[in-house]
Amino acid sequence: MATNYEEKNILFWDELARIHSGISDYDLANYNPNEYKLKTVELAALGNVTGKRILHLQCHIGLDSFALEMMGAEVTAIDYSSAAIDAANTIKQRFGLRTTFHCSSVYDLTYLEPGTFDIVFTSYGILVWLEHLDRWAKTIATHLKPGGDFLIIDEHPIARMFSNPHQDNTALNIDNLSADMREGEPVKANYKYSYANSDNQIENQEQYVWFHSLSEIITSLITQNMRIIEFKEFNMSFYKAFSQLELDENGWWCFNNETPPIPLMFLLWLKK
Repeated sequence: MATNYEEKNILFWDELARIHSGISDYDLANYNPNEYKLKTVELAALGNVTGKRILHLQCHIGLDSFALEMMGAEVTAIDYSSAAIDAANTIKQRFGLRTTFHCSSVYDLTYLEPGTFDIVFTSYGILVWLEHLDRWAKTIATHLKPGGDFLIIDEHPIARMFSNPHQDNTALNIDNLSADMREGEPVKANYKYSYANSDNQIENQEQYVWFHSLSEIITSLITQNMRIIEFKEFNMSFYKAFSQLELDENGWWCFNNETPPIPLMFLLWLKK
């Protein structure tokens, strides 16, 4: 059962899904599953997925799920926003795709009986919306085959520590250093605009986010009998986390030369 925090976040993500289904950086009017690709970071880590069963957690409107399908995988995708799942299924029907979508929390998928997977995958803007990493990690381990792989790419906790959840697109500022972070407690965020559309102000602005340390993330996973294969840090971001970031020629947001860089993103690959 969803908590009050989760219920508010679902309303927020339902609205984002509707915005992203219209005019946004997702550009669904020109979407073509034969052309849309995953980013280079996850492509390099995933390798050849032909014939593999993949569970995609927190899939949003499904574009990355379809990209995995087009790479030859059999994909099951999960998101707790019904509007996002509706949007994904609309795209699926439009192009005759096969990915299976479920509207569900990531904390317990047993009622869906999805079976086990070769790969569990999740990426970009994931952990900040999760209150219970222990339950999230248990879901991952439960639905991985023996020898299966889990891959996550997300915002680096250090970058998150310097973020300002009360205002969009702020500058990197040491004064924001987890000023209102409390152990286990969420921070009430106030993002007014979608990361993919700065024209339409969001109505459901009551959101709650959680700050997780690297040790908490890693410990939640290794206590589920998974072992680390690879850990990487990057000084580039998948979105404009700070106002000083500039878009490079490869589509990543990076600090300009005048700003001291901090790690903005990480990759973690574990095997069961």
